[in-house]
Amino acid sequence: MSSSSVNIHDIGTVWNNAFRHIFNCCWRESVKPLQYYCQSLPLSYLIDECRLMFFRKLPVHDNIVIKTLVALPAVYYEYIGLCSKYDIKDPLSSRTSHVFRAFCASVF
Repeated sequence: MSSSSVNIHDIGTVWNNAFRHIFNCCWRESVKPLQYYCQSLPLSYLIDECRLMFFRKLPVHDNIVIKTLVALPAVYYEYIGLCSKYDIKDPLSSRTSHVFRAFCASVF
């Protein structure tokens, strides 16, 4: 496990505990139903959503360095991996709806 994934897990725990403190519930169970009710995504989904929006904006950027980085296979495969994780087939479709739909499926 990389250090960044450990940090994301730790911050996600803080995010979940914030919901527990605000609503004074879900101390022994998952906060996913509460987050669903509040229409708020867990931190891992929020990060993926931001990454998808970032990848979507990269190809239209004017900076030559950024355009070169976008052409790298590692960047492309990371984007494709995120798209497959959330079953995104149409590159122009809304990423937010796909990410929220995946979260809803994980709650129920």
